Amino acid sequence: MKSYSFWVGLLLTVVAFSILVNLGLWQLSRAGEKQQMEQFLDVREQAPAIDITQLNVTENRYLTGMRVTAELRPIEGKYLLLDNQTYKGEVGYLAYQLMEFGVDRAVLVERGFIPSKGQRDNLPSVDWLNSPLISEARVYQRSSNPLSDELYIEPGVPHRIQNLNIAELEQYWQHPIEPYILQPHTSDWPYGQPWKPVPLGSAKHTGYAVQWFSMAVALVLLSGWVFIRALKQGGQDG
Repeated sequence: MKSYSFWVGLLLTVVAFSILVNLGLWQLSRAGEKQQMEQFLDVREQAPAIDITQLNVTENRYLTGMRVTAELRPIEGKYLLLDNQTYKGEVGYLAYQLMEFGVDRAVLVERGFIPSKGQRDNLPSVDWLNSPLISEARVYQRSSNPLSDELYIEPGVPHRIQNLNIAELEQYWQHPIEPYILQPHTSDWPYGQPWKPVPLGSAKHTGYAVQWFSMAVALVLLSGWVFIRALKQGGQDG
């Protein structure tokens, strides 16, 4: 116990234990935040739908989960395929098209998930809407990736993009676009419609917290075993 290596090992063990416990507590905190968000979204899911023209973007910056009714008119040629998406174990694209509503207002409407079938050179065929749509829809806003949020739009119709950056898309198309997306709700919708308003749910964060705490407990048990063994060894040497 008087050796230098013993005290260095003890210090490192205490530091590691502290880090693991704090990571677990942080994950529990995130789980609480996500649980509140999930409850908030459940309330929105039960609220009656409003007309899309009554959606106040200025007062409600977080619009995800709101339900609206809309009369939408397709704009020909304004089609997008968002790359690197997954749905039910398949890899593919999320298809969007620009549609008008009200007076000179436009919004991106999610057509749905389109599997890529492992083909990169040939974009998949999509049955784009070519007639007006009257539907109830859910509103959502995609969270931006701090490491990469540029549009990276490719020429052609439809355009393949890497990120859904509405501000950049407005400049590219020279057309104002609402800062949210619509996911229509109809019984005969032909494509899958992923819905993950909270990218990482509260249950996931709780699971991560359990993992960190388990590692902290394992560290304490292992350190205790090493300490007891060192004492026994020291006694034998004495």
